[in-house]
Amino acid sequence: MVSQAEVNEHALGRDRLSTLLALTLTSATLFRFVELPTFSWGVRRLLGSPLGFTLGGEWLLSLLMVALVASGTFALLHEKVGDHRLPALLIGLITPSLTALAASLVLVRAASWPLWLGYLIGSGMLLGGVLALTDLAADSASTSYAWARGLLNLIDYFLAFGLYAAILTAQERALITAPLVFLLSGLVALDLLAPTGAAGRTLLLYAGVIAFIESEMAWVLSYWPLSPLTASAMLTAALYLMGGVAYQHLLGRLTRRLMLEFAFFSFLFLLLALIVVRP
Repeated sequence: MVSQAEVNEHALGRDRLSTLLALTLTSATLFRFVELPTFSWGVRRLLGSPLGFTLGGEWLLSLLMVALVASGTFALLHEKVGDHRLPALLIGLITPSLTALAASLVLVRAASWPLWLGYLIGSGMLLGGVLALTDLAADSASTSYAWARGLLNLIDYFLAFGLYAAILTAQERALITAPLVFLLSGLVALDLLAPTGAAGRTLLLYAGVIAFIESEMAWVLSYWPLSPLTASAMLTAALYLMGGVAYQHLLGRLTRRLMLEFAFFSFLFLLLALIVVRP
């Protein structure tokens, strides 16, 4: 039977999730009504081209949502993980933070009020689901860990595809695009490989190699006549292939059959993307 202490703990976790979600969505709503000034910053020409950035209200919304979700998730996981597993706790912040980033980018691009409201409701449902899954996956000994971790991995790939597309759609120079792809790929790879239980340096090495290859691919693909969605699908397929092979290798279960399976499904996904998402 479930003890009263466990019931109270689950109720407290639900209350914290609800509070975090309400605070995040309220902040996103306020940014819809408040127009903030835009700050532009430029530097000298670098490699023959001007380099700078513009910081407006949409980026402030993204930073606020990511900060709120990351800090709230940290507080949630700290109750279960504790300070003795700080690296695992920090890696657990990746998927919720990327989800908040993707949600903010969608919200600022809503062209009408009905569309924005639909995006807000959808973002709230997605964020709530990701936070609940992250909470369940924090305890590897629980019966819910396997399916919660599997769903989080699937969400990681969808987030990678969407954020790759956002980066490539901006059509910035490779000097900007490649580091962003490197950072995104490294974070996703860390989250995918962390369940193997490998040492921190090993995880960083594998994730760094995957991120470097992805950033080099993004640089090469920028010279091809491909749509951002097609290029994003290719990057996601490569991430799935390298992440899956690295995961099995870290577990000591990598075989030739598994490598062929990962290559086949990566090719199948890429072929489907090229058919559905055409330039």
